[in-house]
Amino acid sequence: MRAQGLESSVRNGRRRRDGEGMGQVLASLVGSALRVEPGALCAAGRGTAEIAYARHVALYLAHTTLGLTYTEAGRLFGRDRTTAAHACRRIEERRELARIDEFVDCLERAARHAVAPSVRPGSLS
Repeated sequence: MRAQGLESSVRNGRRRRDGEGMGQVLASLVGSALRVEPGALCAAGRGTAEIAYARHVALYLAHTTLGLTYTEAGRLFGRDRTTAAHACRRIEERRELARIDEFVDCLERAARHAVAPSVRPGSLS
């Protein structure tokens, strides 16, 4: 499901079901890339620095790649909108480093691919 599709499902009251799936996809994607247990991203408390950084990346992707509001992104990971906004600012600041920018860019592409609708053979004719 693309960000636009997710946004329409949010407006139509299906955000909870669709959003939870997106949260799991992002947690698995980021957890795998940063070697952090996906469930730790939603755990209460800050956790280790590694977990907090992974959560920041996941919140950033939810907001920028999926187009979720800070409130919606925060809810995916059991956080509030101010935490999501803070996470996005932190990741934007770190993207000034080339290796961080490349890493986040790669995760953005993977997240877009993971949530894109499946294209069936012959469906584009």
